[in-house]
Amino acid sequence: MPATPMLLALAAGSAAVGALLARQAPVLLGPTPADRLAAAERRATELAERNRLARELHDSVGHALSAVTLQAGAARKVLDSGRAADVEFVREALAAIEETTRRTVGELDAVLGLLRQDGDGEGRLDGPTLTALEGLLSRSGVSVTLHTRGTLTAVAAPVSREAYRIVQEGLSNALRHAGASPVTLWIGAGEEELEIRMENPVPERAPVQRPGGGRGLRGVAERAALLGGQAAAGPDDGVWRLSARLPLAGRR
Repeated sequence: MPATPMLLALAAGSAAVGALLARQAPVLLGPTPADRLAAAERRATELAERNRLARELHDSVGHALSAVTLQAGAARKVLDSGRAADVEFVREALAAIEETTRRTVGELDAVLGLLRQDGDGEGRLDGPTLTALEGLLSRSGVSVTLHTRGTLTAVAAPVSREAYRIVQEGLSNALRHAGASPVTLWIGAGEEELEIRMENPVPERAPVQRPGGGRGLRGVAERAALLGGQAAAGPDDGVWRLSARLPLAGRR
């Protein structure tokens, strides 16, 4: 066979083998470091989104169930007394239960709507902000003494939403573990950060522990960390204290 055709045949064969190896390289060699990094980033994004939705469900639904349980229990105790004041109390409790459940169903629908969305983009979850704080406290089922500083309505929406949820979880925690014990809430907007502090007496009886422990306080810490802030909670000299500091120029 002449040399030239042989060289051409060898070149064509080499090109074909090279193309085949190039196509099979990802299978034979596995993913590249860049591929592994991209996959890890996708998993991290998906996990962060799942955790975000889990926090919203826990805080909105969990708080509503705690409040409704307390209000229904208190109404049941005085239902048959016959006193006019008790009848009015039952009426107010039922109205609060109705309003709490209606609002929570709306929040639940919003979260479930995001879970049903297709596509890779992060959906918007425009939850309540500090502008709704008064309503939250009035429906909480506990007596709250509120102290404020600064203009809370001027706080940026991302920070305001997380602050609302932190206060909501603090109230839920007080309901679950301290019953109707009064809660004192301080919340102030400074030049650089929003400060939240909640206190309620530690009950004499040990609180009922749920299987696997609660997730609410962990969610509070996660919310603060997402904004570049910090949060802490625990007993201190007979008082349960929850505190959080959120930068007003919070990062998301």
